[in-house]
Amino acid sequence: MMNNIQSTIPLSLTNDQPIDTFVEHRKVYNLQHCEVNIFETYEPCGDLDLSYDGLVISSMLRGKKTVGLANGKRFDFIPGETLILPEGTKFNVGFPEVDKRHPVQCATLVLDWEKIKSTLSFLNYTYPSDDENNLWDLNFTQYHFNQNQELTSLINKFIHISMEDALARDALADCTLTELLIRIIQTQKLQLVDDRQISDGRFAHVIQYIRAHLSEHININTLSQEACMSKSNFFRIFKETFGLSPLDFIIRERIELAKKLLKRPAPNISEICLRSGFNNLNYFIRLFKRMEGVTPGSYLKNKNLGN
Repeated sequence: MMNNIQSTIPLSLTNDQPIDTFVEHRKVYNLQHCEVNIFETYEPCGDLDLSYDGLVISSMLRGKKTVGLANGKRFDFIPGETLILPEGTKFNVGFPEVDKRHPVQCATLVLDWEKIKSTLSFLNYTYPSDDENNLWDLNFTQYHFNQNQELTSLINKFIHISMEDALARDALADCTLTELLIRIIQTQKLQLVDDRQISDGRFAHVIQYIRAHLSEHININTLSQEACMSKSNFFRIFKETFGLSPLDFIIRERIELAKKLLKRPAPNISEICLRSGFNNLNYFIRLFKRMEGVTPGSYLKNKNLGN
């Protein structure tokens, strides 16, 4: 149940292919419905204009680049993040912090647009939600978001399938593509929650209730009543929407609250444990380490050191 930011695994490109350019040196793997590009850049570059004929799903593997869109927005793109753009979108990238010893590496999947549309139609027809407003659909206003463990694993899996020399790799890629789209849609909705932009009325009330009562016991029956659903439907639709159960979401929110409390002056870990809704200090420390990779004490130490 780890939902902290996860980074895609860097790859080695230079062993089997000479470097033909120090800006966006490219290795490409072709599948029936997808082109997988691995790019490496070895020297600074200000603006490089790009566009692709297909859905773009891009993930940073190493280093940082800046991305500029037609709407004027420019942002840093770093490991642990995903960028999705619809077919034909024009954007440009820059590499302000790079050298030959510290190359920037990025994986860009370019997926056939008709295949994406048919896959989403298949999901909506075969696995429709009980909520008619909750369709399987990509949100291109939420184009830049953090990866969780599930999404990172699928991107890594898709890349490695493309690199296989096997007759079944296109079939494996198609199966993985369906799961990848589901996880992206769920991750986008979870990011909307993190950004306080969720628009679904029922779940908005539920999430507001959870955040207002994190230090207290939260009853699932109360949450299902807030959503105006039966308990079983609430569990199922919540997990279908966000990719994690209500209980996992509550734990996730409590750990986020604990992180905020740890950033305050002279924090007391035992007190933070209670204020975050955990009754057992050892359980709190174990969950915190599982989700953040460090104990609360180490997190606090790193914060004090400026890391």
